[in-house]
Amino acid sequence: MTSTATTEPGAWDAVLNEAFQLLLGGTSEADPAAVYGVYYADDSIDEFLFPNTWATPEGLTDPEPAELPFPGADEYPFSPAMWRIDFSESLFHFDGQLLDATGPWGEDGHKGPRPFSDDFVADLQAAAIEGATDLTLRGADLAPLLARHAVDLTHDTAQQLNSWLTVLFRVATDGTLTQAMQAATYTNQGPDHLVPFDAEGYVDAAEPHWEQALSALPHPALRDHLRMLSLDAHGARCCGAYYCGTERWPVGTYVLDEIGCTLIAGWEFGESQAGTAVVRLPGKVDPR
Repeated sequence: MTSTATTEPGAWDAVLNEAFQLLLGGTSEADPAAVYGVYYADDSIDEFLFPNTWATPEGLTDPEPAELPFPGADEYPFSPAMWRIDFSESLFHFDGQLLDATGPWGEDGHKGPRPFSDDFVADLQAAAIEGATDLTLRGADLAPLLARHAVDLTHDTAQQLNSWLTVLFRVATDGTLTQAMQAATYTNQGPDHLVPFDAEGYVDAAEPHWEQALSALPHPALRDHLRMLSLDAHGARCCGAYYCGTERWPVGTYVLDEIGCTLIAGWEFGESQAGTAVVRLPGKVDPR
């Protein structure tokens, strides 16, 4: 990490505001009537998601955000382990074949019988978010169904659901665009927690447009940190991230479009393995 002193009151906020104006196309002014959020999807997490101690009815309704266990968090500077997660507002997707007991599921499938009842599926369908092509529920809506039908996602048997029940994690923020952008860019811990540009020597520049645009930032350490989050798609396969802006929804976040969210900024990591989306939420809701 790089330490850069920014000691004047409000100075760091002013530096970030200038940076966010660049990333957001010239303005970071938010609609005061809107609520903004950050969501994160990751195939590598879904693959080993269950069993997990937070996946209980109590954990999915707890108003206090919690840490997300993430392997190798200490080695990866842009890790979701740096965030606090609101599991109650996170989105849970159930694969159609799992619900229908078809494909690899069912008596003749290699994964065996579906590990829950038809009644549970019916309740899932009744509680699902309208508009989503895949059956999707908020954590807070899934919680009572787990309790009612004795579905235990903390037990070893839940391991067979990995990659069939996936999660779009809601990062805990205060609902403002400023805090959403700070979380999504990993700048919310202050100027002493910035990532130097490509310490491993895999890439030598950001994507050309952003290499030029970010050169206007007067804060060298922040400039390099954001360059690491603005690599081209090839460079982002090994480190940092590719900045999608609003051109397309980052991998794993398409359901946000279906349920009425507006994409404000997006990033992809690895070989389209993970994505972060800053969104304006539909309507005016409790940001928790």
